[in-house]
Amino acid sequence: MAQAKPHFCASATQFAHTCASVGEVGAIEIDRSMLQNYLLTYVDKGTIRMAHKLFLILRCVFDMVADDYNISSPMKKVVVPNYQSKSGTAFTYEEDKKLVNHCLADLKKDTSHAFLVLLYAGLRRSELASLKIIDGTWLECETSKERMGKNVVKRKIPFTPMMKRMLPYIDFKKAKNVNLNTLQTTMKRLFPNHHSHELRHTFISRCKESGVSGEVVSIWAGHSLTGTITTTVYTHYSDEFYLKEAQKVDYMQLDFNT
Repeated sequence: MAQAKPHFCASATQFAHTCASVGEVGAIEIDRSMLQNYLLTYVDKGTIRMAHKLFLILRCVFDMVADDYNISSPMKKVVVPNYQSKSGTAFTYEEDKKLVNHCLADLKKDTSHAFLVLLYAGLRRSELASLKIIDGTWLECETSKERMGKNVVKRKIPFTPMMKRMLPYIDFKKAKNVNLNTLQTTMKRLFPNHHSHELRHTFISRCKESGVSGEVVSIWAGHSLTGTITTTVYTHYSDEFYLKEAQKVDYMQLDFNT
């Protein structure tokens, strides 16, 4: 079972400590205003997504309390504003080149190797830890969205010409062991208007711009296929076809000195 994120656990624990700070407070003594005010502290800080996560766990806890003591749950009238997920944008070609030059100039850092893998293979950050090189031709990883309580699903991404140019420089062990928090903070320092997940956006966008089949790009990215049963059930592309499609992704001759 996947472990909860540390900051989320800390926030739930913090709530328990907050209740304790006003004395011995039993679960049935916690009222709606206490819960509402607690969640609004996260809304006021701009962490609305965190407020929603805490809302869900608190609702489960107090629904059980209400059922056990035959009382109304104080969470019934607690509300949290909606949030909109940021869709993200692909890097421009100039930003692509700038990032590559930065990575090649600082290969001592794990983040440099991880950025190159994310940019030219389209992995999610959480998939880096499972990456493996197959036959010097493919990058294999476990699709992170399939690991959450489901069978592990592995997928292979063929090396494109863009990736092949980076192979002499990439240490996949360093990419695999990168600290994900450091990865994000380094990205924000280099490109304040981007986050590291947008390297995945860039890979997918470049593949499509280069003429790779949309279905193939979805498979490489680990997305669920949509369409007819012919597409989703009966279509099985060969490795040879994937490798041929990968050759199309050759969109920029990089000058590593500029």
